[in-house]
Amino acid sequence: MKTTILNRIIVIILFLFFYSCESKSTDNNDSITDETPKIEQLVSVATGDDLAAIPSSANYIKEQSLKGQNSSPYGYVIRYPEGFGTDGKAYPILIYLHGSGSRGNSDVTAEDINKVDTGGGMGSIKNNLWNPNVVVPIIAPQCPKGTNWQPQKVKEFIEFVIDASGNAINENRIYLAGFSMGGMGVWDYLDANGYENSLVASVVTMAGTRAENGKNIEALKLMPFWVFHGLRDQTVNANRSINLVEKFRALSPEQQHQKLTLFTQNDTQNHTRGNHRIDYGVFFRELWEANQAGDFFNEDIMNWMLQYRRND
Repeated sequence: MKTTILNRIIVIILFLFFYSCESKSTDNNDSITDETPKIEQLVSVATGDDLAAIPSSANYIKEQSLKGQNSSPYGYVIRYPEGFGTDGKAYPILIYLHGSGSRGNSDVTAEDINKVDTGGGMGSIKNNLWNPNVVVPIIAPQCPKGTNWQPQKVKEFIEFVIDASGNAINENRIYLAGFSMGGMGVWDYLDANGYENSLVASVVTMAGTRAENGKNIEALKLMPFWVFHGLRDQTVNANRSINLVEKFRALSPEQQHQKLTLFTQNDTQNHTRGNHRIDYGVFFRELWEANQAGDFFNEDIMNWMLQYRRND
């Protein structure tokens, strides 16, 4: 009888010993798991609280300035809402860099300035298709004939816009978009300035980047960007955009603030603007139903850009 009781006591002691060891082992494993570093997203979506006072719709007014009429390095067209500059509100703003076909010398031929008032966001306002969640003025500078977008002059233009607008612009919400030569201009600008010195919160490019772009890929870790290209583009090869984004993703594969959308079909089956001219489709929403590869084109471009702001 005593032997049986003793055996039971021994069994209980052994059970408690092994249970204690298992618990410690589990605790140690939990401790190791908890200490595993988590990937930090370097760019976060903004709250939008600084947009609360901005109206959701407005009547847009067009103004233009010919090259040489003021200190701007470019002539330009601006479309802005009534009250801009007088209502005390600080608006987000989009600066749009056009393609090569819209170059002009408005200081010599005034009519040239009208060329920049057609594509992308400017055209969407004219066609009543501009509908971001809040009102966003658009400014389109004009690159002179025979030249390309120069990073230093683009920066001078952005600084001119800030100074000329007083307190009417939210300086943490300046956005930059470009088509074709303008897309190349955007990447040249980012190559030269990185994120810290770019003054812009996010960018969109359409069918435009140079083959050699990417010298400053490291700095793009803080720049949200969305790249669009048509795979049938015979003017600017889509591999230029693909290679640039792949360079970024190879460097920072964990970051989620960059997007690449490729249109895989005849992007212009319903109109005659050519496979290269996707700026109409992206801003006018004509390509939303096109066959796509990469990131799905399922949201308004300006609203996507408005998700991000600088915190300078």
